[in-house]
Amino acid sequence: MKYNVIRNAMPLALIVLFAGSGCPVELPREGTFSVTRDVSYAQGYVAGPMKADGYVLRDLHLDVYIPDGASALVPGVILMHGGGFSEGSKNDERIVEYGEFLAARGYATFAINYRLIQDDPPAPASWESTELSSAVHAALVDAKAAIRYVRANAGLYGVDPNRIGFLGESAGAIAGVTAAVTDSAAFSIDGLDFPIPASNNPTESARLQAYVHFWGSADHVLLNVGRNAPPIMIVHGTDDDTPLATFGASERLHVALEFWGIPHEFYEAEEFGHGAWNYTLRGLGLKSLTLEFLGEHL
Repeated sequence: MKYNVIRNAMPLALIVLFAGSGCPVELPREGTFSVTRDVSYAQGYVAGPMKADGYVLRDLHLDVYIPDGASALVPGVILMHGGGFSEGSKNDERIVEYGEFLAARGYATFAINYRLIQDDPPAPASWESTELSSAVHAALVDAKAAIRYVRANAGLYGVDPNRIGFLGESAGAIAGVTAAVTDSAAFSIDGLDFPIPASNNPTESARLQAYVHFWGSADHVLLNVGRNAPPIMIVHGTDDDTPLATFGASERLHVALEFWGIPHEFYEAEEFGHGAWNYTLRGLGLKSLTLEFLGEHL
């Protein structure tokens, strides 16, 4: 079993040990990369222009950040933005920063848009109690579709299909952790009346080999955590009391992962609220800590 609970405070002797021993491992050097915008990765059902029109299929898009000059297959990482399932996009500043940062260090990175509340997506009856819950379900479906897209098109992007990771923040983490711990076939459709489109690569696996969870919640899938879960990195501000994504939710995920012996890192970002983007440890910012984790597991 490998897990760590990591807080801001660190004994001086341990800091000296890290510095003197060469730990952590050297981070990859920065290189160049190329970006392709607005690639269609799947289709999702949304409300038609008029309610009477029912539901129509709409293309869902992602941006692709590809490292230049790779001599071998590279890992792929999917980025999913936050925004309470009502706002945000793949163009969010932090998502773009991560796409560029990871691509410059050898990761093919895919920043996705997904269906939001205003799209009024359909959902199974058990998820239709509110507009928000229907949008949450759609986001889970779209997260799985993005993974299947990357795996189906691994050859096109020079990606190793056996090394696919996912980073979700806030609402994106609620969807991302679902993709990480549930069965590959779960959340592939919007309901029995909405079959999976052929463009959503239904025969591909949606399994992940690593997952990064930024200030989200896994309470809805804690019972799905088991031995098949991938290594997981959790970052959450200890002062976060955001509804649906409190710090306590990440503590509960940590306990479940510990119980099952899943390798994971739990970074308790002391005195941070929701969105601990500026968290640092051992002189490393959040991007570099993420890179360490992905480097170990992808």
